[in-house]
Amino acid sequence: MIGGYMNAYTYMTRDGILANMHTANMSHLGISLALGDWAGALLYFLPVLACISGAVFSQWLKKLVSTAGKKGDWRKKALVLEAAMLFAVGFVPAGTANIAVTVFISFVMGFQLCLFRTCMGVAHNTTICTGNIRNVGQKLYGFLTTRDSRSFKTFFIFFILTFSFMIGAVPGTLISIWLSERAVWVCSTALLLQAMWMGSWEKRKSSVQNLNF
Repeated sequence: MIGGYMNAYTYMTRDGILANMHTANMSHLGISLALGDWAGALLYFLPVLACISGAVFSQWLKKLVSTAGKKGDWRKKALVLEAAMLFAVGFVPAGTANIAVTVFISFVMGFQLCLFRTCMGVAHNTTICTGNIRNVGQKLYGFLTTRDSRSFKTFFIFFILTFSFMIGAVPGTLISIWLSERAVWVCSTALLLQAMWMGSWEKRKSSVQNLNF
């Protein structure tokens, strides 16, 4: 849902740009280069570079937390940092520095890509849905040919994950119309709540393990 929400947010408040559409950005980059539009090429290259940088930063943070001997899931700390970064975006007025804002959000989404790669044991993508759409078709075929509950579960998970982008885009659009640039704070709050939930879950899990011991 976060991916869909953020795409709707940047589309509604930042000149119709979709922050996570890097397949389209790569195509536009090639078109701009072919036409000799160097300024346009740079405009499409920067979000891609930012997304790559976000993924690199995510892996660096993961290593930093693990080598520092910090207890708990490193993604909990990453979510808090991501929430803070998106919260800062809400202070930049709509129509101001839109290119810089969308590049920064692409960085954050590249960071987000590395945090959650599976759902209930199924590998998926949290910010891009093209691969998930392909998997819906593949898993549907698997279910239709085997008719077993495991195949249906996998298909259903991918179906929900894929359409969660659309579900996230609906409130992303409506809230952006209402709150403009501050609509990103809803997403920031959701990430912070997720981090808090992870912390609470870790404590409950630790308590159960201690009781069993």
